[in-house]
Amino acid sequence: MRKYIVILFCSLFGLNSCNYLDVDPELGIDEEDIFSSYKNFKAYFNVVYYGTESDYDVNLTLGFPLQADIYTARASFYQYTDMADAGRLITSQNIKRGTMGDRIISYLTIERSRSPISKSMFQIIRICNRTIENIDRLRNTSDEDKNDLLGQAYFIRAYAHFVLVRYFGGMPYLDHSLGEDDEWDLTRLPAAETLRRCAEDYDTAYELLRQAGKMRRDGRPGEAGHLSSNEMLFPNGVAAKALKARALLYAASPLNNNGAVSWADAATACGEAIAIAEEWGYAMLDFSNWNNNYYGVTYTNEQIWAWNRSDRMLNNNEFLCALLAEPQGGHSAASGTCPTQNCVDMFETANGYPLNTESDRDIAQAAGAYNEQDPYNNRDLRFYKTILYDGAVVAGAPDGVNIHYDPNTGTWPTTQLNGRGRTFGIPWGSRESDGYTNTGYYQLKWWDGHYGTSGPRHAITDPLIRMAELYLNYAEAVNEAYGPEGTAGGLSLTALEAVNMVRNRAGMPDVRAEYSSDPTLLRDRIRNERNVELAFEGHHYYFDSRRWMTAPTTMTATQMGMYIEKTDVSSEYPNGKIYTRRPLNDNRQATWKSAMYYIPFPTSEANKMTNFVNNEMW
Repeated sequence: MRKYIVILFCSLFGLNSCNYLDVDPELGIDEEDIFSSYKNFKAYFNVVYYGTESDYDVNLTLGFPLQADIYTARASFYQYTDMADAGRLITSQNIKRGTMGDRIISYLTIERSRSPISKSMFQIIRICNRTIENIDRLRNTSDEDKNDLLGQAYFIRAYAHFVLVRYFGGMPYLDHSLGEDDEWDLTRLPAAETLRRCAEDYDTAYELLRQAGKMRRDGRPGEAGHLSSNEMLFPNGVAAKALKARALLYAASPLNNNGAVSWADAATACGEAIAIAEEWGYAMLDFSNWNNNYYGVTYTNEQIWAWNRSDRMLNNNEFLCALLAEPQGGHSAASGTCPTQNCVDMFETANGYPLNTESDRDIAQAAGAYNEQDPYNNRDLRFYKTILYDGAVVAGAPDGVNIHYDPNTGTWPTTQLNGRGRTFGIPWGSRESDGYTNTGYYQLKWWDGHYGTSGPRHAITDPLIRMAELYLNYAEAVNEAYGPEGTAGGLSLTALEAVNMVRNRAGMPDVRAEYSSDPTLLRDRIRNERNVELAFEGHHYYFDSRRWMTAPTTMTATQMGMYIEKTDVSSEYPNGKIYTRRPLNDNRQATWKSAMYYIPFPTSEANKMTNFVNNEMW
């Protein structure tokens, strides 16, 4: 049995060689030369960030959400949810309908030139373990450099395990490198226990990075080097506390909660993380600069830890091909993440009325806050920065984007985008192989409003964790533990005040009084606030709807779009358009089964492990 187990860990878990005691596979030189020299040791460890010339797929970025969404599979994780539809019916719809096969599973786990998340994460964990085990062999190195390297190893080990557990479920926690005489066939831990172990590693990383003077990798606001360090990809002490809090939040959530971590534990961790982040100068941006968290600048002071993807033209073959679409990028390979009406309804009216349900909309309309025939007026300002809707004005289309049908001409009018005629609206179901909307909407949050090669290069950054999320994590955990007026972690900030901070930054009023006094009612508004503030970033909605266990309800609800037709202006139709909520075509609806909480490993690989129980097969 051991022979086959070793083969599994060498393939699925990404070990380039199982004979690594004398010659290291990452560098190909004697291990004494590696671990005694800081330069060589650092080069060995930095493989986790950059890969090697021969194997780029040993790379931490494979665990970053943005990388998964722009890789060659050309499908974003948002398309796997009720929040969005894929313009091009490819991999995403198979997953959304619960028909994932081993070929797709292989794309997401082990196959090179795709997005081999598990392969990369297990290899990275091994490098971190060997770093921790060999750190005392390092000679002639300052304590600061040694603590920095060791702190990064604990941090990255925790992050890699976190990536694995939220995609695939509970994991063995690999806290030492495995040799041929070790037990390879490891039992999977419950998800909450895996996440608790992540939190412990993040705590260790924090202490080491603090001692190394790496609470930030750049200067605080106003200091030299602010937002310009060449080490921004490397984790910092503040990020360690922030990600510890996130790990415990996940552990306390309904999907994972088995008593190993309580909501009170998560609330305390979130409060401590906020205090440390504020002490070190991190803060939410002014709302006028909100989109800087995603494109246009390299880093922002709201991003506690982030990854800059570098500048690309919009028509680059792999550039955001899942998030953008044919009209914006002009490449037929685009899939396009097209928000559903279900998603659009998450954005409240400007004066704070929810619109999630028909009853909510009736109440808002009776209050004069909403008009179904003028649906994009008087909305949360984040709507206008997140959703590309009919009539939206963007940099390259100052006359507005057309996503409506004109019965007088029998056409879907084109849009002048940087002086080029581009078609955004089509008859639903008529272009199933191309990246055009079948919902009436496109994603805007990651787009600068230009077409293809026109306009500036598009610098994009993945905000791996930012201050707004930290406040929302706190609001959720504290409300669950202590209610709307509760506090935690030594802060005087209440759960209600924390969620209102995020809302107020976007020009939104406080949560309305009828939803803010009861923990259950406030829970719904905090969750909705996450859906809006964190829409189309970080895979948050994909994972949140699972850890909350709301996906069985939302994924089986009818997924809707908005069909828009031109007409004469009247009191009934003030925009000269008829807005009709319409179900998406049957082949674009979703389903749900319990297997969809996690992605399984390929059957052929998982079956080699007697104790490594695979997720329920799709």
